[in-house]
Amino acid sequence: MKMNITDLPGVGKKISFVNAENQMMAIIIHHTGKRELYFFEDVDDDEAIFSFNLSSEDTKQLAAQLLGASFSPIDSEKLEKIKIARKQIVVEWIDITKQSKVAGLNVSVLKAKMPSDASLIGIFRNDEFLVDLKQNLLIEIKDTIMVVGKKDSINEIEMLCEGKGR
Repeated sequence: MKMNITDLPGVGKKISFVNAENQMMAIIIHHTGKRELYFFEDVDDDEAIFSFNLSSEDTKQLAAQLLGASFSPIDSEKLEKIKIARKQIVVEWIDITKQSKVAGLNVSVLKAKMPSDASLIGIFRNDEFLVDLKQNLLIEIKDTIMVVGKKDSINEIEMLCEGKGR
């Protein structure tokens, strides 16, 4: 992005920003404190496609947002790691049936039987989602457990719940 600061005699200063697509945004700061923001489709355009008046406080708020004061987007490296993780991680809901070997076990025993790279997130029970799972909470028939982990580990937990695992 290119930035240019120009003195406007008798008016104030003009600060212009040109992005990679050759679009321009300019802010004029008057000696009186008035601020005007202009948007141009092309750097060579004489007329703005849109303008916006800003108070001193508005300008500070806008600047704070542009600097990431309240929201900082994920950088591309972190975003790439998240994309890779999303391809490897599975969230699954597993119904606990009468045949399930985990029915009647408490949460701590179920967790001990699960692969280390998978986690029990919560339990759906009677139209409620339980997330504060006490270690002695019993897994009941008709519960639906929510687990997260790698696909192989989730498959192992499904087999365990069906009575075919550990």
